Amino acid sequence: MIDDPAEALDILLEELKRQKAAGVRRVSITADSLTALKALAGAPAAPAAQAAPAPAKPSAAPVAIRPAVTPTPAPARPVTPVAAAPRPAVAVPTAPIPDAPIFTLAAGPKAERMQALRQLIDACGETQKHLVAPQRALLGHGSLDAKVVFVGEAPTIVEMEAGQAFAGESGELLQKILSAAAINQADCYFAPVMVWRPEPPTQYGKRPPTARELAFNLPYLRAQIDVISPRVVVALGAQAFEALHGRTPTITQARGQWFDLGGVPLLATFHPNYLLHSPSASAKRTVWEDFLLLMEKLGLPISEKQRGFFATK
Repeated sequence: MIDDPAEALDILLEELKRQKAAGVRRVSITADSLTALKALAGAPAAPAAQAAPAPAKPSAAPVAIRPAVTPTPAPARPVTPVAAAPRPAVAVPTAPIPDAPIFTLAAGPKAERMQALRQLIDACGETQKHLVAPQRALLGHGSLDAKVVFVGEAPTIVEMEAGQAFAGESGELLQKILSAAAINQADCYFAPVMVWRPEPPTQYGKRPPTARELAFNLPYLRAQIDVISPRVVVALGAQAFEALHGRTPTITQARGQWFDLGGVPLLATFHPNYLLHSPSASAKRTVWEDFLLLMEKLGLPISEKQRGFFATK
């Protein structure tokens, strides 16, 4: 259970946003769940006994009109919501997440330092609690001499099974964007914001990490960035930006702007999943404008054709 009501509500809001992005337009909620949500929000509890309520207005869930039990005329027939397929409450960790680990990697060649980090994570008891054999903690991949570190979301089941961040459709789309921007693969490193997949999953197969989970994993992410020492870090999506910068501003407000990450320029933009859910020309143009900023920061030449990609005609 989550002890912090604000954190629980944040998790619920993130899940509802994800369902909306996935095309879900209606959700059902039980009376008990509604009471619990009101309690979290600080609303006063309903009296134990009340007069018979007036017929409820139809909710977002489908409804059906049921006939009276007897033929005796009645002024109105009650409207009873039809029970929809049950949707589980937003899943959250059942065990508390400890404080973030504190460690320092010894100086040395990048490959040796990254290997030392791998050994440290493999020996982390908390990390091992969240892995199922034959899974292994998920570190980033790419060039250790990368100019850009791309930080994505917490791992999905596909990424955990593949043993690689940005596996699947989002990774394929990111590669297309990099190709259009003429950013060389040898200049890139791709890292997940966490080294394990948040569990237990919801009905939709994933849930956003809690602030506590992000905080625990942040030293592992920062260590990878420190080893690589890139010229730029790109936070792809809200999870990455929250971990590296904080919850405010939101990713919508922050995208297209530069922030400071311990002396390294940090660019915020949307995750490729955003384009998979909203493949409009305007959405593509929004993300592309952020990559134009990245190209300029890296000193890459930008052609007029590239500047015009997805521009409104």
